[in-house]
Amino acid sequence: MDTILSPQFAMILSALLVIYIGIVVEKYYVSWSSVYTNTLSFVVMLGTIAMSDYVFLLLLAYTIMGYAAVKLRLRRIFPLFGCKTYGSLVLVLTLGSEGLLFGLYNVITVLVSWAVVALVVHLIGYKYVKYSRRKKAWLKRH
Repeated sequence: MDTILSPQFAMILSALLVIYIGIVVEKYYVSWSSVYTNTLSFVVMLGTIAMSDYVFLLLLAYTIMGYAAVKLRLRRIFPLFGCKTYGSLVLVLTLGSEGLLFGLYNVITVLVSWAVVALVVHLIGYKYVKYSRRKKAWLKRH
């Protein structure tokens, strides 16, 4: 029986869904549901893409730090572990494993690619929050 989607395409869609959750659902803060979503994405990624041991360890440490940030209520660093940031990393790792983003696939290029993609995603999220506030204010007036 053939699969409907290739594992790589499914992982790209999964990354985009995590980013969407970050933009639309997780507008203002990171919660346990964000950390669980990120962990689910991490587990799926382990079975989907090839990654070096260093990238795996970086991703594992990042996932664990997300749990710690939420558990210890370190609100100032929550955006570092939200779905927008994590989804950006998943997208970079998935595209990087296919050789589609920034060519080489090592820790440095992953970090640079992640920073660029996360910056764009957070900018989109910021614009979405401004849009939704204006829309909500308009609806209250009318």
